[in-house]
Amino acid sequence: MKVCGIISEYNPFHNGHLYHINQTKKILGENTIIVCVMSGNYVQRGDLAIYEKYLRAQSAIQNGVDLVLEIPLTACLSSAEKFAFGSIYLLDQLNCITHISFGSENGNINDILHCCSIYNNNENIQKIIKENVKNGISYAYAIQNAVASIDKKSAQLLSSPNNTLGISYCMALQKLKSNIIPITIKRKGAKHDTQSTLYNMPSASFLRNITQKNEYKLCEQFMPELSFKNLLSQIEKNYAPVSIKNIDLAIISHLRRFSVDEISLYCGGSDGFNNRLFNAIQTQTNFNSICEYARAKHYPLARIRRSLIRAWLSLENNLKITPDYIKILGANEKGRFILKQIKKSCNLPIITKPSCQKNLNEKALKTFNLENQADELYYLAIPNENMHKAGNNLRKKPFIL
Repeated sequence: MKVCGIISEYNPFHNGHLYHINQTKKILGENTIIVCVMSGNYVQRGDLAIYEKYLRAQSAIQNGVDLVLEIPLTACLSSAEKFAFGSIYLLDQLNCITHISFGSENGNINDILHCCSIYNNNENIQKIIKENVKNGISYAYAIQNAVASIDKKSAQLLSSPNNTLGISYCMALQKLKSNIIPITIKRKGAKHDTQSTLYNMPSASFLRNITQKNEYKLCEQFMPELSFKNLLSQIEKNYAPVSIKNIDLAIISHLRRFSVDEISLYCGGSDGFNNRLFNAIQTQTNFNSICEYARAKHYPLARIRRSLIRAWLSLENNLKITPDYIKILGANEKGRFILKQIKKSCNLPIITKPSCQKNLNEKALKTFNLENQADELYYLAIPNENMHKAGNNLRKKPFIL
């Protein structure tokens, strides 16, 4: 039996995601069980998901995914490398995943594995990266430059975001000595974070942008039918689009209580980033202007956004990115079947609904409380004020088909 993992955000679920799932089944077989690990209410670019996680999981289940599990919050609000490791670690801990499938601009798994081996097996790589960062180059470009010093062709892969993320997945597999077999699907349609609608497969950022502009009806042609209906239902109830703009003052009022040293607990590094972030918080009046003020060549926008969100949520930079439990967001019949296998093969406790917290040990309960608090704060950004009441998150249940 083949069980394939997919790492995702589905923010929102669109035609490109459906294409990836269908191509994965074409390669591995139609009977392949698809287990998706998905970002919750916060996503890796340092933002709030456009609508809440259980509805996004529902869209995935309705379009070919069998089981949806939540990626730890700390991994979601970390660098791409840490996001990849936390996600792969979760899949590996299930002890039933045979493959992992991811999209890439390159589409050749051998090229990606070769680049990965250069990074993992060359002693000089880390030294070159540190020197580049010290000279003011961003971490992502530092890695690319380091690989280019050994193999320029492989370094070209790192200029494309999905290639880079795929390489990070494979690096995590190697680090964990995992038996999971990676496959990659050549990305079709728009490039990451562009406004193209090629093949009716625009990027998720394009769909988020037109939704934020109240042009959400244009999304219909770019999304599977049920996925669009889920988004539409949230908009009609005024539950979406969720936006940081809705809680600007709440975030700033919290952040301005921090000293420079306290800010460093959430942004990490010793490159002066905490000073720049502190000055931005003190002088700017909304989330986006803070980000633009702090932005620099060696301080990428995503890093700034993640640091601000982590500070707001009290998630220190040194918290571990691996899971203390498995949280179910959605499942169909095949998903419930594999979930029974996971209960036998995995040592982590399984949470099917928030009230299951009573079964957690002290360490896992601390993580649960942090994640629950983050979800409660997420609901404050929902346009409908009825969702601002405390406890909404605890009443949520996984989508079962």
